[in-house]
Amino acid sequence: MAANKKTTDTIIIDQIYPLVAASMPKRIGHLKGAINRYFNTPITSSDNKTVTRIVVLHDYAPVDRIYFKKKDEVDFFKAMDIDNNTILKDILPNTYYWNDDELQAAKDPFSLTVLMAIRWLLINRPSDPKFITLCYLYLSFSGKFYSSCHWKWFRIPPKREVMDYVVNYMLSKKFDLIRYGSVWAVVEKLTETWLNAYKDELKGKMTDDRIVYIIHQLFNRIYAFIGKIAKPYYEAYEKKLYINKESDDYTTDNFRIAKNNSTVADTLTENTMNYFISNQISLAICMQVAKSPVDPYDVKTILENILNSNDNLRDLRFVINVLIIDYMRNYPEDKEVVGARFIQHSTSLKPNTKDKDILEMKDTVIKWLNTSERYRNTKTQATKNAYFRAIIAYIAMVINFANKEG
Repeated sequence: MAANKKTTDTIIIDQIYPLVAASMPKRIGHLKGAINRYFNTPITSSDNKTVTRIVVLHDYAPVDRIYFKKKDEVDFFKAMDIDNNTILKDILPNTYYWNDDELQAAKDPFSLTVLMAIRWLLINRPSDPKFITLCYLYLSFSGKFYSSCHWKWFRIPPKREVMDYVVNYMLSKKFDLIRYGSVWAVVEKLTETWLNAYKDELKGKMTDDRIVYIIHQLFNRIYAFIGKIAKPYYEAYEKKLYINKESDDYTTDNFRIAKNNSTVADTLTENTMNYFISNQISLAICMQVAKSPVDPYDVKTILENILNSNDNLRDLRFVINVLIIDYMRNYPEDKEVVGARFIQHSTSLKPNTKDKDILEMKDTVIKWLNTSERYRNTKTQATKNAYFRAIIAYIAMVINFANKEG
């Protein structure tokens, strides 16, 4: 029987968190496997193509639904070696809000257990922001958050031709979707902001009502993001505004969209960022790109430092995007970015360029290189150039790996 509301209740921290804390040290590898399986599960997209969830989430707009299924929940609890029923039947009914009309995420064993796993990582593995990011994206894109918000705004899945019109003609750069280029990038940014606002509190002795409040905050941010897209979508839908992809007519009555360089580059960039987040830095690739006198172990350390900082991850996304767009401008007939020519072009130094983005990219890479004492103590420009090429070559190779099909 549910207890009366008590703002001092700590049932979630006292009873669910210990289950997570006992599991995490030995089950981290299993949890990573469950998260990767969730994001890489094949689904059918709105255009009847078989793609993975992560491909849908890297779309330019929230067109397709993603579903969090019972088997996904079972896979998570199996990975954690925690009994879902213990939480659902023995613990949660004792919370003050169990019999209230409350947000489903606050009553959901999966959502609460993942949140407690994030808490454990913040306390015990703060030096692993890459995995913390993966966990909070797992939570954000699960059934009671992104999937639920999408369904609440789009009871009937949106039509892509209308969404094409909305994105191309109705959204300005003030919209996060336009600024960041994909659903994944927007949700990653807003969830990072959410976690930064509450991570100190999450590490402390939290009451149940504060945990519920924090859950509401994450839900509300995702709900608001989708709502900002849904409102102009319904306006366009009612006015029958859409882009006719079968027409070459560019008059006001018929519209046609082609994936421009920016849109393609954003997709390739997000694919690459996901690859970086989901994989360790490869010593074998470091050895391949580190030409004498560059130390491959030094290159590996520099790259690992990039992945261990959210600020550096934002810079990494920028560098990846600049490399891709610069290549597309120079080789407009080749937008696949999977060949040796891309790596060769990317690693050329371009000393006379006046392109502001390339100059900023160079400054960013040099900032990373300066975290290496060996690089800072290097006297010859040739060696410094070799280090620069090694970092760029590694990133260019990952761009290739992340965007090859099959």
